[in-house]
Amino acid sequence: MLRQKTNITLNRLKSKSVIDNLFEKGDVVRSQLLLLRYLEIENQRVLFAGVSVSKRSFNKAVDRNRIKRQLREGLKKTQSLNLFPGNCMLVFTGKKQVKTHIIIREIAFLLKQK
Repeated sequence: MLRQKTNITLNRLKSKSVIDNLFEKGDVVRSQLLLLRYLEIENQRVLFAGVSVSKRSFNKAVDRNRIKRQLREGLKKTQSLNLFPGNCMLVFTGKKQVKTHIIIREIAFLLKQK
């Protein structure tokens, strides 16, 4: 089966009001390490994505920033999957740091579940 290449671009989610709306009205999909909260918007051609890591689980900013970089890289690597137009937020719920290929696998799993 051939996959169609999507024309959806990936941008960062920045607006506080959009994030609040996403957490109020969005749907949730979970995996072992990640939580994906998403809200599909049909009339736009862009996926706005944000990443988050709990300060409670990772006290050091260096560790949180590393995981955020891994999450963003995972989104870029899985962009060939059928991305949806709308807004999404990836939240890292694991308690330990993991390798990037594991995060990429989890993101791909979540996008397929969505």
